[in-house]
Amino acid sequence: MDLPMPASLSLYLDLIRFLAAVAVLLFHLWPQWFPGFPLPWPGHAAVIVFFVLSGYMICHAAHQPGVTARTFIQHRAARILSVALPALLLSLVIAPLAGTTPIHSSGDMQIDPMAFLLRMLASLLFIGQSWNLTLAPPYNPPYWSLCYEVWYYAMYGAWMFAPRRWRLPAVLLAALCAGPKILLLAPVWLLGVLVWHLRGRLAPALAAPVFLGCMAAGLLLFWFDVGVLLRNRMLAHWPQAGNQLHESALFLGDYLLGIAVAGNFLGAAAMGRRLRALFRLDQAIRLAASYTFSIYLYHMPLAVLLWNGFGLHNPWLFIPTLLLMLLLLGTLTERQLPLYRRVLQRAVA
Repeated sequence: MDLPMPASLSLYLDLIRFLAAVAVLLFHLWPQWFPGFPLPWPGHAAVIVFFVLSGYMICHAAHQPGVTARTFIQHRAARILSVALPALLLSLVIAPLAGTTPIHSSGDMQIDPMAFLLRMLASLLFIGQSWNLTLAPPYNPPYWSLCYEVWYYAMYGAWMFAPRRWRLPAVLLAALCAGPKILLLAPVWLLGVLVWHLRGRLAPALAAPVFLGCMAAGLLLFWFDVGVLLRNRMLAHWPQAGNQLHESALFLGDYLLGIAVAGNFLGAAAMGRRLRALFRLDQAIRLAASYTFSIYLYHMPLAVLLWNGFGLHNPWLFIPTLLLMLLLLGTLTERQLPLYRRVLQRAVA
């Protein structure tokens, strides 16, 4: 039987996923806004936090009473499609105004019609990062992580819900579709699954030391660029790794960071009421977290639209305009998740 997630832990995880989304946004756009004041925003590290968090939450959802293969698929599809389809549509809509001049983290801006179509199709099927492919939607490089997560959902769902004799073949088929780059970071995602199974087993006396110690370890790993240092040492022996692995090239450092994040979550699960200070901001945190995917998936195409399309270069006008647009799009898409679920349920029925 599943144990309900403690309110304090749920609130803490919501806060972390919102802060991770904001960190990714700042990593991409701060150098565009304030090139003279560079700051080390943890962009890639924040995605690793997302992966561990995703593993925990998907495992938690799969173990809820009454969950079947159908409901698991419906809920995961609704969650992903509620933001993935609007993100792809956004790339299509802004294309006439996007121009050809790249901004920070926008990726290639000179895209011929056939390449544009290929990128959109690969992203729609979530195969843009499979094997040797590195295809993201136009103007939206952050979409790469969604192509990783979807295959983690598929492999985990196959293992949990496929009939016993088909379980291993189904997992292998999903792994074959994912390819080695995606599989290389699967252990990070599975750390979240491990934390879910270990929750409640950490002695209360160890909760705070583990919580704070792993948080400090994660910050130190980021601050000293341990992942980059390990990648550079690997490149000395495997020069092609950067071009072959792309976002997975930091996998050695990502494993270490993933362990630190997992330990922090395990400590948080044992903290109980010691996280009660968060309850003062309960409604604000819940509301902010409900826009996490929107912040993550919409900020780059909207930034291209504002900077290139509308010529809005003043950061003090750009930032509030971007926030308002994210709020509007998030309200129309991610915040309508129950509607997406009902539509999928009726379609399947």
